[in-house]
Amino acid sequence: MDYIKQLHRKWLKLTTPLLGSIPAKGYWVSGKEYYQHYQGQLPGLEYHTCYPEHDVTYQLPRSIHSPIHAYFLQKTERKIPEAYWLTVPNGIILRAHRSMGSVVAHDGKVIHDSSRQYWYKVEENEALYRKFPAQQVIDKCIAVTTDGGGGLNYWHWLFDILPRIYLLKHGDIWTKIDYFLVDKPLDKMRLTLEIMGIEKGQVIYTEYNSSLRTNSVIVPQFISEKSRWIVDFLRSYFLPHKLEKQIKVEKVYISRAKAKRRRIINEDQVLDYLLPLGYKPVYLEDLSFAEQISLFNNARYVIGLHGAGMTNIIWCESGSRVLEIFPSEPWRDCYWVLANHAGLDYYYWCPVSPDENEILSNGFNNDILIDVHKFARVLEHFES
Repeated sequence: MDYIKQLHRKWLKLTTPLLGSIPAKGYWVSGKEYYQHYQGQLPGLEYHTCYPEHDVTYQLPRSIHSPIHAYFLQKTERKIPEAYWLTVPNGIILRAHRSMGSVVAHDGKVIHDSSRQYWYKVEENEALYRKFPAQQVIDKCIAVTTDGGGGLNYWHWLFDILPRIYLLKHGDIWTKIDYFLVDKPLDKMRLTLEIMGIEKGQVIYTEYNSSLRTNSVIVPQFISEKSRWIVDFLRSYFLPHKLEKQIKVEKVYISRAKAKRRRIINEDQVLDYLLPLGYKPVYLEDLSFAEQISLFNNARYVIGLHGAGMTNIIWCESGSRVLEIFPSEPWRDCYWVLANHAGLDYYYWCPVSPDENEILSNGFNNDILIDVHKFARVLEHFES
């Protein structure tokens, strides 16, 4: 079956430039702009604010580095955008390349912030210049809850896709939805859809290079900022599903030894130092979703190299300590933000010097070598 799908995708890639058409002739910068333009004129058009826009101040991280890196200093004050869902009557859902989950409204204009393309300039939206296959018509109400291809990643599934689904629990829209368009999750994550009340027959998985036309498209906001409401939602829905028999490990080291990239080359030396301190290495690929929740809910110290496994700090109790190791610049703020919302004590460390960072700035996914003596000083600071 997979082989047939691969052939089908290759066939579409070859024929679409000849037989397909460009779906959009203009754009709306945002779903709200589209709604305000047609408000009161278009049957079936709805807009519901789930959480209002608000400002937030994040606490600075802790680090053995002094002073705290400017990257964090300039990100402490943030504006969290309004969280909403929008109904688009007679819309087109695009499923290809960057446009996975993009929506073209009834008037032929693409709603720019309806997919991951929100970070591109609006005139660069590929719905304005890329040809798509002929539309498949489905006379049903479809909710677009995709991530644009990142759904297979644990972080993106929990913090991009599931929050979009949760927004549809607000207002009176849930019972009107026939299908949910989502990226195909890892097998261990399928149960999250069941927990949220989505039946197996309601799921449509994304497929590369296709488009759907439907009488009603529901577009929850694409999650660009990780807000406090997301942490509260995930904890309230999924903490009750941790194992009844608790995994009680107070100190956790997240290993990336089984990952394909961004590994610690001399991890055996790092473990020689960590094990006597009571840290237990964990390989999250081998744990179920419930086991991960249970493990981190009991952990009080968590150490890990930047990666999706760090998402699990969301299950830690308030006051727990987290040390995130960055392989090089550029920095990432996602787990620092998450730690702030969850009430965790967040530390960071980059084992390379600023001069080396200049060289390695494009090597964020490379494997790294850690100086254990430097690491020992970091641990002393982390646990003091």
